[in-house]
Amino acid sequence: MKREADTPPAAQWNVPCVLGDQTLRADVIVIGGGSAGLTAAQLAATARKRVMLVERDRLGGECLFTGCVPSKTLLALARRVHAAKTSESLGLASLGAPCWSSVRAALDRARLAFQEFDSPRAVQHSGVRVVNGEVRFVAPRTLEVQCGGHTHRLVGREFVLATGSEVVLPPVEGLTEVPYLTHESLFELPVQPGHLLILGGGAQGCEMAQAFVRLGSDVTLVHSGERLLPQSDPAASRALLRALEADGVRVHLKGHVERLERMPDGICAHLRGGAALEASHVLLATGKRPRVRGLGLEVIGAKFDEGGLKVNTRMRSVSCAYLSGAGDVVGSPMFTHGATGRGTLAGLGTLGVPGRLLARLRARASRASRAEDIPWVVFTDPEIAHWGMTEHEAVRRFGRRVTVVEYDLRRLDRAITEGEGGFVKLVALKGWLGTPLGLRILGAQAVSSRAGELIQLLSLPARLGVHPLRLALLSAPYPTFGDAVRQTYLGLFLRGHAFGRRRDGRGDGRGEA
Repeated sequence: MKREADTPPAAQWNVPCVLGDQTLRADVIVIGGGSAGLTAAQLAATARKRVMLVERDRLGGECLFTGCVPSKTLLALARRVHAAKTSESLGLASLGAPCWSSVRAALDRARLAFQEFDSPRAVQHSGVRVVNGEVRFVAPRTLEVQCGGHTHRLVGREFVLATGSEVVLPPVEGLTEVPYLTHESLFELPVQPGHLLILGGGAQGCEMAQAFVRLGSDVTLVHSGERLLPQSDPAASRALLRALEADGVRVHLKGHVERLERMPDGICAHLRGGAALEASHVLLATGKRPRVRGLGLEVIGAKFDEGGLKVNTRMRSVSCAYLSGAGDVVGSPMFTHGATGRGTLAGLGTLGVPGRLLARLRARASRASRAEDIPWVVFTDPEIAHWGMTEHEAVRRFGRRVTVVEYDLRRLDRAITEGEGGFVKLVALKGWLGTPLGLRILGAQAVSSRAGELIQLLSLPARLGVHPLRLALLSAPYPTFGDAVRQTYLGLFLRGHAFGRRRDGRGDGRGEA
């Protein structure tokens, strides 16, 4: 018995269910109206293709309604509350707590700001026909769509699968007998949680832990791993743990919830070892998986598994000549900017031979298909940003050829004026015989309130294929956080405290910083 709260659809985002004829034909049919599907559909429409987009719920997808937009809005509101509460040193005092109904209204306003671009009316104005319904392949190049109690058939020449992802439920006893939250229902809560228990220490769990504790909820986070954000640099994980605990989040690392129990006034989580945690609400932040089941992919011979639809670097199915994939459905990394890049490749792939040649060139230039080449950010305070290999990964692959530069932001003039700490870190492959020749950036990490902006600059030389020395010699405005990037790059070629600390890479996974 699933007890997850349903997300009520907003009327202005409802997808029309107007098909008319029993069988419709199109040049391109896109399944899924999130970031990837919208990008692919609108790109195909610009080439004057007859494009149909089928969405089962609301256009805009997870990012707009249950992901990036509401979560980053909530974090921004929580940051304002935190700033007000921590301004006593300036002679200011903040009393009371934020009103949850006002918070909810702010989340709704943020979503509505995208209506001009992502609503059904706007998308259809771009030349894409939008319909609502659940679909599945029933024959080659043929979809069956259930719409308004009727069954219709859609026949197309090219298809793009952009069905996104779904929540992975952890194997916890009693889960189906208690009310639980996921990212799909969290932002529709009628009341603010008194005590929020979060299962999972990845990006979503950490972001929501900080947001709700700053808004006044008691928050406990249970993570089964040895450190938060297991894919990030260990030093970044430690910095985030300190920040969450300083805000008041109770963090249980290496914690395993074995059983959930409904209580008269909430939920009790029983941990391995005998500990019990009581809370008013439970949020599952235990990950997602591609939504590939029940779509009839077996009928058309499209290969897939739990990791998603199998595609090549241009997002074309490896086993079905007329099918492309884009977004979460093709697997990790599940980021909106990755979905948009992959949606562009999928859209180009529907435009015949010229489009596929362009997709091949763009795939090489953007590297949108390679998980390690897509920067990502955890939008906590401080932000945690990453691109490429961690130090441990680089040493495991290249051994003693790895060099590392760590720059403490407490040495940066702008960070001093802002009263901030954090660090920037470059992981590089040494040049030949100690010279700049052959020097190559393998990865970068940043911990800062501006880490999301810094990681773009840090990754530019490698992603654009230019030598790191060019960025090192490029002047930066003073005083800005961007100057930390220049100083860190100079540290690859010069010695001195002003340029951070250069050392050989270590394979122990400690990630000093």
